[in-house]
Amino acid sequence: MTGRVKLGIWGGNGGNFHDIDGHPTRLAKIVIRSGDVIDSLAYEYVQDGKIISVGPWGGSGGKSTTIDFQSGEFLTAINGTTSSFGNIRNLLRSITFITNVRKLGPFGVEHGTPFSIPIAHGRVVGFYGRSGSYVDAIGIYLMPN
Repeated sequence: MTGRVKLGIWGGNGGNFHDIDGHPTRLAKIVIRSGDVIDSLAYEYVQDGKIISVGPWGGSGGKSTTIDFQSGEFLTAINGTTSSFGNIRNLLRSITFITNVRKLGPFGVEHGTPFSIPIAHGRVVGFYGRSGSYVDAIGIYLMPN
């Protein structure tokens, strides 16, 4: 299998759709803002040896956390929850990133319907999703081994 695979989307239908045109080969950084929900997501990926910045998708609330990936580190699973918040019917309430080295999170509040994205073969190299004031939904780009 060659090329990247688009998986998901987990969450609701609110907000605007966000995607990338590039062809990432590795995640370099994730910047997440969270409080009661996932407020925003931004990330950097490597393409042809260059760092490409994406986002932020979502709002400016919550606490900001920056995750820098070490050399050789990659995501092996993403877990989270989705539920209503305020007048928004369904959005990303929490997310946890698990790498081959460490567990990061949970960010947000673990409440609602859980989802789990185990990655047995390959690595997450990027994201796509929906957002308005918050991150409504998230999907992943997977690069097979």
